[in-house]
Amino acid sequence: MPLMKEPSCVVEYEGHKWEPHGIAAKIDVQRFVVAAMESITPPWRPIPSRLVARFLGTSLQTLANYRVRGLGPETEPMRRGWGNRIYYRPDKIAEWLSGGKCSDWQFSALWLQRMGMPLEVVSEDTVLERIAQLERVDNLFPAVNQLWRNFREVDAS
Repeated sequence: MPLMKEPSCVVEYEGHKWEPHGIAAKIDVQRFVVAAMESITPPWRPIPSRLVARFLGTSLQTLANYRVRGLGPETEPMRRGWGNRIYYRPDKIAEWLSGGKCSDWQFSALWLQRMGMPLEVVSEDTVLERIAQLERVDNLFPAVNQLWRNFREVDAS
């Protein structure tokens, strides 16, 4: 079995340095980071608003109010279909919560390292290249519509 090389550079979580602005100051940052890091869905993949509300410890209505007033994290345009589903990327939520101190690629690098995928050099290009490699592998991560179906079944029970 080949040995994994030790990464020469490790992204460190510096949540204590995050400075949420405005409405983001009311969110429990630690809760979000723990939920996002323990998720099998990578942070660059959009997740449904119901899951985001759980990650942030808010209600779905509060999240909708943030979106309508332009105070919340950036939404992700998704495919057309039935209903008005809103999706968010966890790495963009982290960028919003940190007040810009943690960019989306840095949060993705942190997740990659947590999952045991060390990066030789931590830079935006290296992280984006690793993400592109992972996205080319079929069925590596669960589909977003499967996540949505699972949450509808959980909410119904």
